[in-house]
Amino acid sequence: MKLELPGPREAPAILRALYTAAAHDGPLIAAEKSMLNAARELMGAQAAVIEQTITPKELADAVSSVALRRQVLSGMVVMNLLDEAGSPEDAAFVNSFASELGVDSNEVRNLQQIADGDLFTMKLDVARRVWITEHLAERWNKGGLRWLARAVGTKLGLAEETKLADRYRALGHLPQGTVGRTYFDSMRADGFPLPGEKGSQVEPVVIHDLMHVLSGYATDAEGEIQTAAFSAGNRRQDPFTYLFFVLCQFHLGIIEAPFSFSARGRFDPAAVVRAVNRGMAVTTDLSSGWDPWSIMALTVDDARASLGVPPV
Repeated sequence: MKLELPGPREAPAILRALYTAAAHDGPLIAAEKSMLNAARELMGAQAAVIEQTITPKELADAVSSVALRRQVLSGMVVMNLLDEAGSPEDAAFVNSFASELGVDSNEVRNLQQIADGDLFTMKLDVARRVWITEHLAERWNKGGLRWLARAVGTKLGLAEETKLADRYRALGHLPQGTVGRTYFDSMRADGFPLPGEKGSQVEPVVIHDLMHVLSGYATDAEGEIQTAAFSAGNRRQDPFTYLFFVLCQFHLGIIEAPFSFSARGRFDPAAVVRAVNRGMAVTTDLSSGWDPWSIMALTVDDARASLGVPPV
C-alpha cells in the first residue's frame, strides 16, 4: 500500500506518537529531534504541538485508517532505532501501541527480532519483502533452472550472457545526457559490470541503478539511504521495507547486502523525509511493472518530467 499523508485531524496525534517513541527511553538525541521536525514539515502541520506524549488509546481514537496506523507504527520503529539500538524495552513499548491499534506491522515484528537477538530470522523476513524478490520470482517462473544457472554463472564470473551484455553496452553509443548513456557512464566510472557481463548482478538491479540516475542521489551510504527513501515514497506495496532495510544496513550495520556494503550511524532523518516526499510525487511505481527501457533514450530531464520526479 502506497504511503499516504495524514489529514489535519490525524497529523498532530501521529507527531505526538513519534515524540512519545523518541522520549520513552530518555532525553531526545539530535537524530530524533531532526526526525520530528522533518515529519512535521512533511505533514504540513507546522503549528502542531509535538512535544507532548500520547497514549495508545488516544492514538487509536485519533487515527482510524488501517494504512495510517501501520505507517505510524513503522515510523515509531524507525524512531526507536535512531540511537543505533533496539532493546526489549523498545519492542515492548511499540508492541503496546500495536496491540491497541489492532494492526500488524512487519517492522514491529522485525524490531522484536532485533531485541531478541534473532538477526538471522529478521534478515530472512526482510529479504523476502524486498522488491527485487518479485522480479527474481518472475524470472524463475519463466526460465527455471536454466535461468538460475546462467545468473549464477554470470555473477561468479564464469560466463557472460553476451546478447544481454551487448544490449547494455550499446547504451554507451547514446547521446550524452540521456538516461541510458548516464547509466552506462556511471557504471563504467564506478567499475561495475553491466548486466550480462561477467561478475554482474541479476538484471533487475538495473532498476535500482536507474533510481540513482532519476533521483540524483549518490552511491555512498547517505546516497543509498536517500535513494531507498525516494523508492519508498514511490513504492505502492510495503514501502517501509525500503527504509527498514537501509536503516539496518547503513545505520545499525546488521545487514550486508550482496551487492553493497554496510555502515553505522549514517541515517539522516531530514534528508530521508525529503527523499520520501520526492518519491511520493512520482506517478509510476518504478519497482513493479515498469519497463526501464522506456526511458533509456530520453534525456534525464525529460525522463524526470515524464515520471513526475521533482527537482533535487
